[in-house]
Amino acid sequence: MSPTDTAYADTVRIAAAAALNEYDLPAPISVEPIRLLNNAVFNVTAGDRRRCALRVHRPRYRPEEHTRSELAFLDSVQQPLGAAGVRVPAPVRTKDGSLSVTVTVPGLDGAASQTLHCDLLTWIDGEVRRPETGLGPRGVHQIGRALGHLHLASESFAAPQGFDLPTWDPKSLFTEASHYRPGPFRDLLSAADRSDFDAVADQTADIFERLGDDPAAFGIVHHDFILGNCHTVRTRQGWSVGVLDFDESGWGHYLADLGPILGNLSDYPHFRALRAAFLDGYRSVRALPVELEVHLPVLMAARHAAQCLWAAGLVHSNGSAEVDTAEHIAYRMWEVRRCMAMRTGR
Repeated sequence: MSPTDTAYADTVRIAAAAALNEYDLPAPISVEPIRLLNNAVFNVTAGDRRRCALRVHRPRYRPEEHTRSELAFLDSVQQPLGAAGVRVPAPVRTKDGSLSVTVTVPGLDGAASQTLHCDLLTWIDGEVRRPETGLGPRGVHQIGRALGHLHLASESFAAPQGFDLPTWDPKSLFTEASHYRPGPFRDLLSAADRSDFDAVADQTADIFERLGDDPAAFGIVHHDFILGNCHTVRTRQGWSVGVLDFDESGWGHYLADLGPILGNLSDYPHFRALRAAFLDGYRSVRALPVELEVHLPVLMAARHAAQCLWAAGLVHSNGSAEVDTAEHIAYRMWEVRRCMAMRTGR
């Protein structure tokens, strides 16, 4: 861990301790770091054995208004998703009823103080499973069903006054105006990469224009619906799916929300069977016209292309060296080309 990363880790630990003072949790409280990359996330266990996840949001990235709106959305969809058997985290309010808390952390080693915002969420039980670790078509079917129910809940969600989430459109996915705050990132791409990146951006923009902004096509999306954010539990009734990490949730096209996880599943030799199971699960609760499937390879590529900006933004916002930006971009652009090749079956 670099000195910059060490200082950041120390800062977020201090912020976590300060934030927990604002919640009515019985002692003794145990706090263990889960990850310090991007947002810092801590596993919190209270004296009554209740488990929660504390997030310390990365500096100079997401405004607190977006976080509060994300939490308001999660609070609103608890009932319909719970009734459908889909588990999502619920916000834990502070002692004064707030959805989030702001803390100011003294600067370390002469650095200026930092103001960070934090929130506490209920814990989602389960494990991340992949096709090589016990996830088969039945489990993938349930994951598709979970995303379908999430989109159904979004369709019926009425945004309250002051609700503010980002919009994931071509400008925010592929340019310096991105919510990832990448700074000047195009110099990180080779000439060949820039050509492929621009092709994905143009084709994604065309797909979004064709889909339009009808409520059946456009609403609040998870935007990071990947296997790593699906926690599964095996029950007598089958797989129970929990979905977490709504940090990138915002307004977008529902079809694009299928891209990230299909990109995950495409890493495996039996992708066709897994893809069919996922789409069947989604269609078991929400309509998905067959003619829209032609767009999925481009939207899978779009996810990988946008992650180049995420990697650039990570370093730009907090100086983290945990991600090798050049290596990450090379991997993402290789995936871009692989997904785009699926359009012709190559």
